[in-house]
Amino acid sequence: MTKRGKVLRDTTSGPGLLMMEGQQCRFSLEGEWKSEAPPKPGLVVDVELDASGKVQGITVVPDLQLAREQAEAAMALARHKGRNAASLVERIGMPSLAAAGLLAAAWFFLTAASIQVPFPGKLEFTLWQILGFLNAGNVPELLDRSSSPSAGLYGLAAAVALAGPFIHLLWKDKRALLGGLLPMAFMVIIGIAVRSNIHGALGGGIGYEGSYADLGKQTHDETMKAVSLGLGTYLSTLASLYFAFTSAKNFLVATASEGEGLESTQRKAA
Repeated sequence: MTKRGKVLRDTTSGPGLLMMEGQQCRFSLEGEWKSEAPPKPGLVVDVELDASGKVQGITVVPDLQLAREQAEAAMALARHKGRNAASLVERIGMPSLAAAGLLAAAWFFLTAASIQVPFPGKLEFTLWQILGFLNAGNVPELLDRSSSPSAGLYGLAAAVALAGPFIHLLWKDKRALLGGLLPMAFMVIIGIAVRSNIHGALGGGIGYEGSYADLGKQTHDETMKAVSLGLGTYLSTLASLYFAFTSAKNFLVATASEGEGLESTQRKAA
């Protein structure tokens, strides 16, 4: 029987010491050490044992063999991870993964909205930047590009919405299938919050009479015209609609299947 071990102590000051499978074992240079190279700490060795577990011979494992074994282990690990990744992709589905990637890119990197101003001309913002100003409670600060507030709770809500379509992988309840509605619900709520914040900052003409009310309404209308949606908003809307449609469809299918199963059980019981 042969086991793999490692030299912990050489034989210059007495018996050597090996580590095999978490256990220490003494060895001697005479009669047991079979390699030409002398034992030294750190050497990887093959240890031949008899039926009673006594050391019969110790041979140093060549570096080339160690390298080949490590390469084979790395390839086996890569194949295992590849199978796990393929299994995950199969469970989630490539369209859903692509939609999630598109949604994340649209929220974090692509322009969600832009504002036309006299100088420098146009200001562009990602959804994540807008969440930061919403969290700070001051959307008009968007015009000050020197500030970059934290998204705070809005950022946490965005992360939850992004994970929503995949909740059913962890929670085996048919209601988890409705998690796909979260991205669209989040976008609608953020859109309402931004519009309300801008409207409140401009006053919306509330509390004014006559020419002041007209001036307030005109300022509000001109400001809203200066705001335009960007590619990020359109792409994230498209991805959110996909998740919402898929979520609703899967929920209805699961509900119908559950109802059929209940009817079948009732008929058998009758």
